[in-house]
Amino acid sequence: MSGHDPLSETTDFLRSQGFSTARFGVILGTGFGTCAQIVDQKSVVPYRSIPHFPASTVKGHEGNLVYGGRDGASVIVMQGRVHLYEGYDIRQIAYPLEVMHRFGVEVLIVTNAAGGLNPRYEAGDLMAVRHHIHPIGRRQMGDLTADPDDDPCYDDALRASLLEISIQRKRSVQQGILAWMPGPSFETRAEISLLKSLGADAVTMSTVPEVLAGRRLGMRTAALSCISNVWTGRKGETVDTEDVASTVESSAGHFSDLLVRLIRKVHRETSDS
Repeated sequence: MSGHDPLSETTDFLRSQGFSTARFGVILGTGFGTCAQIVDQKSVVPYRSIPHFPASTVKGHEGNLVYGGRDGASVIVMQGRVHLYEGYDIRQIAYPLEVMHRFGVEVLIVTNAAGGLNPRYEAGDLMAVRHHIHPIGRRQMGDLTADPDDDPCYDDALRASLLEISIQRKRSVQQGILAWMPGPSFETRAEISLLKSLGADAVTMSTVPEVLAGRRLGMRTAALSCISNVWTGRKGETVDTEDVASTVESSAGHFSDLLVRLIRKVHRETSDS
């Protein structure tokens, strides 16, 4: 493989492991790892084995790239992700999206654990992202923020399909604005006040850089947050990382059902057209 660019080395290696063309890409965040089981897993490769691929270092992120199928559709699943606060730069975070794009991924579905800022939310709720804000750490985003802010990142049709499926399954899904913060510390009271004043319904330390990278690559994107806890404003309020993971895990079955049905619906619609 000498003389190849890094992206070619990565994709050539993955092809040797059984990866092939895929239309759907899925990124599973904290607590969502078991959702990788929804695909018929033809190949599972640890990130650390993949040339030039960033490896997850955070608990709750299994760190596997999965290639498989579901209802006739081919899917690449990231079982865990990497974050800026792990020491990676924005290009390294975007790299897995470039790999997916090389394999033909057109539809991207991203998940995360998020702290609820909207008092109407409850822990365990799922929230379909309508829009995002990133008022802090913008410089760390690099050239991913060079496009106009009004350039849509989240596909309206995909979100509408998610909501339609949730109604059919009689499991409600919220809609809201997601704020991104660089982490690794949970937000201070002052930061939470700022985010709420800007209209944020939930806050996370991931997703937005990946979504911006996907937009650059022309992917249709949907993002779903699991509300792991809800900010009440009580003095001394804290967030426990173990509680965050367990709350998301309790909602993983609901998300898996939505994901299966969304992939099936989109695949059938595009196959019939």
